[in-house]
Amino acid sequence: MNKDDQREAALEAAIETTPEKKLSNRLAKLRDKIVLELPQAIEQREADQNWFQSAFASVFGDGPITGEELAELQTLSNSIDTAYQEAITEFETEATQFEQEAAAAGNALSDDVKKLIKERHTQALDHIKTRYTQTKEQLTALVSAQSASAQEQALEQLNETLEQEQFKPTHTPATPDDLPWGAPDETVREPVDNPQDLQATLGLNPYAKYAQFAQAGDTDPGVIAQAMSNAANAELQAALNESIEVQLTPEIKALAAQLHNNSIDIYTWVHNNIRFIPSYGSIQGAQHTLETKQGNAIDTASLLIALLRAANIPARYAYGTVEIPATKVMNWVGDAKTPEAAQAILGMGGVPTIGRVEGGKITTFKLEHVWVEAYVDYFPSRGMKELAGDSWIPMDASFKQYEFTEGMNLKDQVPFNAEALANTIQTKSIVNETEGWVQNVPQADIEAQLTQFQNQLKTYIENQNPDSTVGEVLGLQEIKILPPRPLAAGLPYNRIITSQTFNEVPNNLRHKFKYSLATESMGYADSPFITIEEPTAKLAGKSIALSFKPATKADEDIIASRLPAPEANGSIDPNKLPKTLPGYLINLTAEFTINGETIKAGAAGKMGGELYEEMGLWSPKEGWETSINHPTAGSYRAIGLDLQGASPEQAARLKQQLEATKAKLESADDVQLATLTKHSLVGDLLYGTVFNYFALNDLQDQIAAQSSGIISYRLPSYGTFSTNLQTQYWYGLPRNVTFAGLSMDIDHMKQHRVSKSNNKDESFAFSQSIGARMSAMEHLVPEQMFSTETEKAQGISAVKALAIASQQGQKIWTITNDNLNLALSRINLGADAENDIRNAVNAGKIATAHETRINFNGWVGEGYTLIDPNTGAGAYMISGGGNGGLIFLGLLLVMSSIFLMSFLVVGAPITATIGLVVLQQIVATMAVAGAMFIAAGIAATMGEKFLCSKLVGAAMALLTFGLNKLLPFTGGAIGVALLGAFFSDVTGVCG
Repeated sequence: MNKDDQREAALEAAIETTPEKKLSNRLAKLRDKIVLELPQAIEQREADQNWFQSAFASVFGDGPITGEELAELQTLSNSIDTAYQEAITEFETEATQFEQEAAAAGNALSDDVKKLIKERHTQALDHIKTRYTQTKEQLTALVSAQSASAQEQALEQLNETLEQEQFKPTHTPATPDDLPWGAPDETVREPVDNPQDLQATLGLNPYAKYAQFAQAGDTDPGVIAQAMSNAANAELQAALNESIEVQLTPEIKALAAQLHNNSIDIYTWVHNNIRFIPSYGSIQGAQHTLETKQGNAIDTASLLIALLRAANIPARYAYGTVEIPATKVMNWVGDAKTPEAAQAILGMGGVPTIGRVEGGKITTFKLEHVWVEAYVDYFPSRGMKELAGDSWIPMDASFKQYEFTEGMNLKDQVPFNAEALANTIQTKSIVNETEGWVQNVPQADIEAQLTQFQNQLKTYIENQNPDSTVGEVLGLQEIKILPPRPLAAGLPYNRIITSQTFNEVPNNLRHKFKYSLATESMGYADSPFITIEEPTAKLAGKSIALSFKPATKADEDIIASRLPAPEANGSIDPNKLPKTLPGYLINLTAEFTINGETIKAGAAGKMGGELYEEMGLWSPKEGWETSINHPTAGSYRAIGLDLQGASPEQAARLKQQLEATKAKLESADDVQLATLTKHSLVGDLLYGTVFNYFALNDLQDQIAAQSSGIISYRLPSYGTFSTNLQTQYWYGLPRNVTFAGLSMDIDHMKQHRVSKSNNKDESFAFSQSIGARMSAMEHLVPEQMFSTETEKAQGISAVKALAIASQQGQKIWTITNDNLNLALSRINLGADAENDIRNAVNAGKIATAHETRINFNGWVGEGYTLIDPNTGAGAYMISGGGNGGLIFLGLLLVMSSIFLMSFLVVGAPITATIGLVVLQQIVATMAVAGAMFIAAGIAATMGEKFLCSKLVGAAMALLTFGLNKLLPFTGGAIGVALLGAFFSDVTGVCG
């Protein structure tokens, strides 16, 4: 065996650790060979033939499959038969063994449950034997075919059979035309300029306000007058009501009271405290806007309206097209240096905008905008005294100007020597520009230079001012304070072209989130049994989850029977908790919850079976943008929404929830333990992790943008953090289900970002650099959350996989149309990954991949990136098609406990089932590492000193731009690998 064969054999051995895993893996290899690889090879051979060769082969050829391929199939067939005999012998006695082990553990099963286990086992055994016999017969027919026609027929039959079978988790293919991480384009419709088009855009009925008059008739002036009075009163009452966006929460009411329930004070406070985001539509509502202290025009209007209504002052939305000088817009959107940059960031955010050109320059912007009208006591005090309202007066709290203060100019004062780093790489690496790969990257030298640069940054900042805040180092953006003053009857724009008022945000302007879950057949969805669609404003700041519970009491008893018997002292040995469960014996019910409350539920089939999940976001600009996944029945999936930035208040609530759970566990009080649920024990832990991921990336994005001359804002995004179940599939049947760790999958990460000078190259470089960092954070954040002083969690992500492969001496390929065929002939990452790379490159993207799969803590797989060379948008993939990372926990007892608690009914009896010792170990992870990391994630928003974590963030921003300068030296092959190596070690900088 050569070196490559030895490496592949070692990877196979790492996968095939049990008889059932051997059979699953070998059957999966057969399916890939028959369904994916052979058809591609045959098609390629036919494409390479000229007409004469093709005609000759059809008459005199031996068949579509070569002799070498037939030999490989025969070898594979023999290995499958060996694995089958071993695995099926063990499986035939499982029902009896299951019953005996339950009895030995003191978990006696009722006769009905015993009967159910035997029935399900018999059905499973018959299913497997029947399907295997069919596969064996068809495979034998293929390898022994005596003619070309017989071979073609046998191949077609076996292909048809195996295409419908499942032996491994479904790969979610990349979508090169809709990459999950990136920014929308700046194209947007023109603003409307007449009332009819405006009402149509908003979806408003232009005749609704006249309905009461029509009902009153037109003969009696008194009746008409009364109808008009009733309509006016109804309008005022409607302007005091709650809505999805305008919720009069205790916090809203308290703030209104603090502001003396006065319209001037309320308006002034919102104007002076809420940062403007140039996006479009209702995204987060009043309460979340208050918590994040930022929002777009509609969200800011929602907060202002909520505060006014809480003060019993009628208020409504006003929507129209306005004209604003370009210089003011440039300041308003974040200090754009050119009108074109301002227009680009507005367009990306979805704001209908057009520039008016005078003298060859944009001087004015026409855009659609939202403000507020409040019914106040205007005459004669202009709102200074609140007696009785008499007029609808406009207020725009979102339009404002900023004072921008320059920071320390770290780029110029502490320049990063990219050329020296490039020389080090060129000297010590093997770079093949012709073929498109790099090898033996000197990561130790790179990390040494990066650490040296970070120390230089730290020294410079400390010498300037050791107590510097983040703003002082990177620069400040401060709202120009508007002092309280009498209300004006107009708005601070040159002109209002047309406008429309409404008391509640029209549905056409609401961003929405939807979720559906269905059983699946051959990778396609059946009818969904869970369907949710809600405005994002209704979900802002709430925890969302998909979880599972036993379908019946019998299913719960089957799970409970796997728990070990208590020790002599009554406790349970954590090391004896089950690592696997027989999925085919257990039926589950899926539950979709919001803040722990079940909204929808439905039968999910057998534990370990795959489901078909679709979720996504709708915006007025882009419409629906969705992603498809195949979650495993029995996992716990925490779904995180990052709408326009993380809320410090939400972080504090998560911390309080974790501490409350810790207190209940430590109390050992049956009454308190009975209140615990899977959501408090597992859900908060997982949700806190995905929340941290978004919060820390938002923070680092702000730091990187400020120090890089970029205007950047978060657009609605989502992702999941889940328990990762590994199922061994035998012909679609979930044979065994193992808890394999935790999984981060960020399917939709969007920003609108632009260079302040509208430099496209700078925007592209920024996009690439933060993409690599966001990928690294998919393993770094969970590692921080789940590591303890004695056990360090280990994670994998696309950039870390590339970095590990580079450390192993693998070639790192940059794959374009120029070297696609060569690269695919040299790498061995499996059919799924290679198809992703092929499809992406054919669609004009650039792929970065290593040569062969890696083995990292028992995880055998690959990492690769797919980047749009025009925008920097990308997908950062690992095995299975996830745009994310996996976490492997060193604490087996924690792993097993999380696995069991995610679908067992818990409460007071938990001390007798899982064991308090185990729960306390989880508490140590939850309440210490988790809560501390949540607090760290929002530190910069609190105005704290420029701590080490922020220093690292500033260094990231500068270094990523420096690293992008290396691309010309390496053809782009090395960039992601370098960033992966750096980010993987970045947490060590601060100790």
